[in-house]
Amino acid sequence: MSSRKAIIVAGAAGPETEANTVLQRFGFGRAVACPDLTALLRAMRDETFDLVIVPLQTMGAVELATLEREVVRGGATMIIGTAPQADPSLIVQAMRAGVQEFLIFPPNPQEFSAAVDRLIRRGRAEAEQGTTIAVYSAKGGLGTTSIAVNVAFALADAHPSGRVALADLVVHGGDLRVMLNLAPAYDVGDLVSRVERIDADLLSSILTPSAGGVWVLPSSDRPEIAELVDSATATTLIAELRKHFAYTVLDCEHYLTDRTLAALDTADKIVLVTQLNVAALRGTQRTISLCERLGYGDEKIVVVVNRYQSNEVLTPSDASTLLNMPIFHLLPNDFKTADGAASKGVPVGQYDKNARLTQSYASLVSKLTGAASANGKARDAGSRLSRIFSIGKK
Repeated sequence: MSSRKAIIVAGAAGPETEANTVLQRFGFGRAVACPDLTALLRAMRDETFDLVIVPLQTMGAVELATLEREVVRGGATMIIGTAPQADPSLIVQAMRAGVQEFLIFPPNPQEFSAAVDRLIRRGRAEAEQGTTIAVYSAKGGLGTTSIAVNVAFALADAHPSGRVALADLVVHGGDLRVMLNLAPAYDVGDLVSRVERIDADLLSSILTPSAGGVWVLPSSDRPEIAELVDSATATTLIAELRKHFAYTVLDCEHYLTDRTLAALDTADKIVLVTQLNVAALRGTQRTISLCERLGYGDEKIVVVVNRYQSNEVLTPSDASTLLNMPIFHLLPNDFKTADGAASKGVPVGQYDKNARLTQSYASLVSKLTGAASANGKARDAGSRLSRIFSIGKK
């Protein structure tokens, strides 16, 4: 296995021997030394470095912007900046330019080692892609948004060490902010306008944190946002959420747009919401047929029956036969709990943790996460609506 590569500008890591001793403990070879920013940029164009250490006191806004462009072009390079004093304005400027760690010059070996360790662990975490769950129904009124909300919060409850995101892909006029009684400072429109430079800090500043440990990306009140969020933008947005969250739940719109297809393509799991009535099951049947034509495997799609009552005319077995697919989960028709939670703008688990519906969501999440080992791969982000209906059934 090849060693990691580091480059140090103008002795910014302190005494060369001490710096290399620390770096070698983390699998780095001997660091390349260069005299100034010009030499650094030249070296970065010729080869890729895992770690760059720069002296911030010699770098102004132009130099930092130049370094940022080169780092973005080169990929996932870690950057440590050092300076003789902790000047807050200098540190903020450096962090905005992509510098990830700041150390007082000359850094002592313990602080230097801790900074390198943090960067490597952060890089590993970002490389581990999270799981994406798309909640979809071809027909409105089946409780898709309610299920998306409660699945997200049940995931956060079951996995307190993992971050959970909940995104409204009904990008104009969606219901997440209503369901959760949110008054967000930012929404999906603010993220779309900066989609080319999404990172963990930007997501944390724009998504709305909730008391239940879920970070919410609500829809926009501006109608023009729906035109801006095309397939490519939706794919990029979902990929970034996947990169920074252990679980991402997507509340999909009912209309079959390129944006919806991007969500379904990218998802590891598609939760198809239905009910035990003819209209809902026919719509689900058409959706399953479409998913087959799109090449989705059986392991990617699960059917969840919402508002289930044991005295329904149609049974789960009838539904399974009609859909030619097993029913993955039955959510009970617990109107009192669902209505009470919706009235208070909270998930059912916060309204009544002992309710049948709360326990059923916990069971659903357990089954979803246990069955989520096969990652769905993102497909072509271009327009596909013009051609999917010409694909015959296999």
